[in-house]
Amino acid sequence: MTTTQQPASRVEENDKNAIVVRLERNQKDLVQLRTKLNSYRCEPKTYSLYERIETLRTTMDSLTHSNREIINSLKDTRKTVSTHLERAKRQLTEFRRLNDGVSEYLDICTSH
Repeated sequence: MTTTQQPASRVEENDKNAIVVRLERNQKDLVQLRTKLNSYRCEPKTYSLYERIETLRTTMDSLTHSNREIINSLKDTRKTVSTHLERAKRQLTEFRRLNDGVSEYLDICTSH
């Protein structure tokens, strides 16, 4: 039995596509999170909740902008995945933190 190895460029292309798909999915999730935060049920009732929701919205804007930059850079065929891999990993980690923050905020809003 023989095993065939894919050329390094093909493996890198697969990695690049996987990262782009994941970041595009995060973009859609960011839109859904923003929609949740804009719901009338999530209106801040205290100043601290107002500050928190503004921080969440600012973080969403920043992540949206960064996601677009990374996706556009990865779609540029002249650049390698390794140049954007760490940035994409940080982006995914930030998204998870934001998602947790929104969930926490929603829990607080529903308890008031």
